[in-house]
Amino acid sequence: MPVTAKEWAQIKLLACDVDGVLTDGGVLYGPDGELAKRFYIRDGMGLRLLEAAGVRVAVITSELSPVVGARVKRLMLSDYRPGMKRKGEALRQSMAQFSAAPNETAYIGDDVNDAEALVVAGIAIAPADASDFAKSVSRYITQKPGGNGAVREVADLILAAKGIDAAKLWAELHGGKPEV
Repeated sequence: MPVTAKEWAQIKLLACDVDGVLTDGGVLYGPDGELAKRFYIRDGMGLRLLEAAGVRVAVITSELSPVVGARVKRLMLSDYRPGMKRKGEALRQSMAQFSAAPNETAYIGDDVNDAEALVVAGIAIAPADASDFAKSVSRYITQKPGGNGAVREVADLILAAKGIDAAKLWAELHGGKPEV
């Protein structure tokens, strides 16, 4: 069943997996472990715009990554839950923290380890390049791949459904008017 504009407009909490969603799934490793992950700047902007519009953003990952922690901190996101093997339970905790019902919650995941969270959320979302499993249990499949605009695509859908102009919102946050 397609997601309606009314359903997108109800979203109070967007939760995301990291690898394959906020990143393209690639990781650079060195002799001491993880060195770097590639994040797409426009996805980060989409998350910042959601936060500015009052939509809380949670990042839920099974990894314990200083790189991801630094990115979440830089973006000033509302909730970060690292090291979570049971992502459904982590999502329920975020929902309770922000008083978000399932129909007010969306989750973006790309693989079988996201199964529980995809079922808990009212709107389950998979990036275009997600596993067949994630796509099969999702109500919305992005046109963009993970780590390359999938998250921004969802952020834009939510903002548009809420009637929020992203350029105006950004300008207001920084004390100006958008130049067009």
